[in-house]
Amino acid sequence: MNRISIVFLLLLCLGLAWSDAMGQSALRKRMLESKVPERGVVVLGTAGVAAVRSDICGTPDCNEFRPVFGIGAMYKFDPIWSASINLDYVKLGATEKDPTRPRNLSFRTDVIELTGSVMYNLLDGYSGSGGYRSSRKRFVVPYVKMGAGIIYYTATSYPGTGSLDESQTTYDPERKYPAIGIVVPFGGGLRFRFSDQISIAPELIYNLTSSDYLDNVGPRLAPGNSKDHFGLAVIRFMYTPEIKTNIFTRKAQTGK
Repeated sequence: MNRISIVFLLLLCLGLAWSDAMGQSALRKRMLESKVPERGVVVLGTAGVAAVRSDICGTPDCNEFRPVFGIGAMYKFDPIWSASINLDYVKLGATEKDPTRPRNLSFRTDVIELTGSVMYNLLDGYSGSGGYRSSRKRFVVPYVKMGAGIIYYTATSYPGTGSLDESQTTYDPERKYPAIGIVVPFGGGLRFRFSDQISIAPELIYNLTSSDYLDNVGPRLAPGNSKDHFGLAVIRFMYTPEIKTNIFTRKAQTGK
């Protein structure tokens, strides 16, 4: 996951540099000033990459960084606390490169992940204090999160280092697929606020699972090894619907 961490840090540096370069410009002022409370429903879209840690692969060099896509929703209780539910489609893949093991094994796994998480902002959404605080919001807000959920997955292993589509042979399943497991995701990210409606959040999440079969190599083939886990480096696209609160007032005034 080293390359993913570097990309994440680059996004952070670029965001902070851009925020500083804006200074006290009119654009910065328009972006940060807001009368909309930091609470309510947020619609989420997710895209990124995933890497796995399993019985046959625990380092970046044997991993394939495969795609992640998802949707979700978040509810902001206040400027500090939020809760979210996410439905993500995750593809995992790796090739065993341990010279002490002659198996030359690869695998591909499709995962559907449903999780609920609680998010805590390390800085609240507002800057300043008093009346000034009520109209100024931060451009960057770091946060941490933790949750729980389930995964629904199918794993396929095969010999060689090519793609699954090109393989002439696949190994027998180590258990009945599709299978279900428990997952505990935790991690954090940075929310970049561009308006009352639009925010983007680079996020790093590590997923602990109850399964030892994400690579189709269970205790029979790798006795004594730990459970399989996977990490995500994603971008969360956050859209807060604009709620029209004056429609009833207009009807009362016009009688229509």
